[in-house]
Amino acid sequence: MDPISFTPLKPADIDELLPLAHRIWHAHYTGIITVEQIDYMLARGYTREVILDEIEHQGITWTIIRDGSAMIGFISVGPYGDGIMKLHKLYLLPEYHGRGIGARALAECEQLAQQQNAAMLILNVNRHNPKAIAAYQRAGWQITEEVVVDIGSGYVMDDYIMTKHVA
Repeated sequence: MDPISFTPLKPADIDELLPLAHRIWHAHYTGIITVEQIDYMLARGYTREVILDEIEHQGITWTIIRDGSAMIGFISVGPYGDGIMKLHKLYLLPEYHGRGIGARALAECEQLAQQQNAAMLILNVNRHNPKAIAAYQRAGWQITEEVVVDIGSGYVMDDYIMTKHVA
């Protein structure tokens, strides 16, 4: 039996998810963006209140990735305009990279989008994150735009917008 599972986030999971997000972000983004920006973005996007608001009021679906009972990653996907869903988050502990779990997570996102009758998925990825960009491209995503978004406190997100048709 496959020990990797994808299950909807329950409010009780948030206390386990928050330190996991910090661990993943610091492992992955150090060297891509400053530690100060990592902490700023975590403080803005990873609180119980923010996650519950996304689920309860914004229609965003959070999915937990587990290896047996251990939480190893997560996904969040939500509506983004007519016929479009946005992949907001796909994070996996570094020791699980290269095992095909990320590809399975992307397939899970496509399935969620199709269930919502979306024709396209969209995401932002840091332009200085070649490993993630390559993984998305292997899964059929295409770079469609470059954007620099001011996120406050002197920080910006220097991203590619990537899209994938799923209908």
